[in-house]
Amino acid sequence: MKDQLFQGEYVSSNRMLYTPSEFAKSNLMYLQEIGSLKAKKTHTSKRQNLDSFLFFYVKEGSGILDYGGREYTVKSGDCVFINCKNPYMHRTSEDLWTLEWIHFNGESVLPIYLKYVERGGQPVFRPESGFAPERIWEDINSTARSSDYIRDIRINENLSRLITFLMSFSWNPEAEPVSNNSQTIINLKDYLDTHYQEKITLDMLADTFLVNKYSLSRGFKEQYGTSIINYLLITRITHAKQMLRFTDESVEEVGNKCGISPLYYFSRIFKQIEGISPMEYRLQWK
Repeated sequence: MKDQLFQGEYVSSNRMLYTPSEFAKSNLMYLQEIGSLKAKKTHTSKRQNLDSFLFFYVKEGSGILDYGGREYTVKSGDCVFINCKNPYMHRTSEDLWTLEWIHFNGESVLPIYLKYVERGGQPVFRPESGFAPERIWEDINSTARSSDYIRDIRINENLSRLITFLMSFSWNPEAEPVSNNSQTIINLKDYLDTHYQEKITLDMLADTFLVNKYSLSRGFKEQYGTSIINYLLITRITHAKQMLRFTDESVEEVGNKCGISPLYYFSRIFKQIEGISPMEYRLQWK
């Protein structure tokens, strides 16, 4: 952990860079950075390809968020939730803002973020009265600065509260209609979810959706924060784990039915992702 107090020309900030334990990084949602910022002059910050998810809320003032090819006006009381693998930019307006933010991550966060987007969750939303996030931020901040020997467990608990808070605002059926390109990417994800058992290549997907494979790949990563191939692989392994636990199919049959064959390749990929072989995974649930 490291505190950083910064009094610059453009901002006054107080942030903590947090180093979670290896146990936390492997098994929990974990904190990377937490802090507050008060703008002193108008300024712009740009980031991309960070292995992190960002939540912040505006306590005072207003600004602009540029994310996913759109600009969003962010005002006092608004919240932001984005995947920092994607390029983003934010800038304060003349009405200089004050922010409190959290950078966090974990094995479960990307699937949760994908579900948030799938349900219509927006990069910027405004909580109803009584859904203030300040208490969650304060609890994570105070826990991170404490000497509690189960600090990472408590941070995970509070990040779970944050995720619950975020998901409670994810259902947005009245959002603006998605663009044709966004709808294509949504349809592509649905296709992967239902055709994961089949042989799938980028060229085949490009022919199916009538979009250049490079544009398709770029659009998918921008919208979901991961590559098409990685998403397909994780989907296949998730179904494989279900079959290994709840059926008597052989390991080879499981691999075939999940679209990963021959057996040696399925075993190698499974172990790369899960850390153990398919048979070891099965036996641990017996």
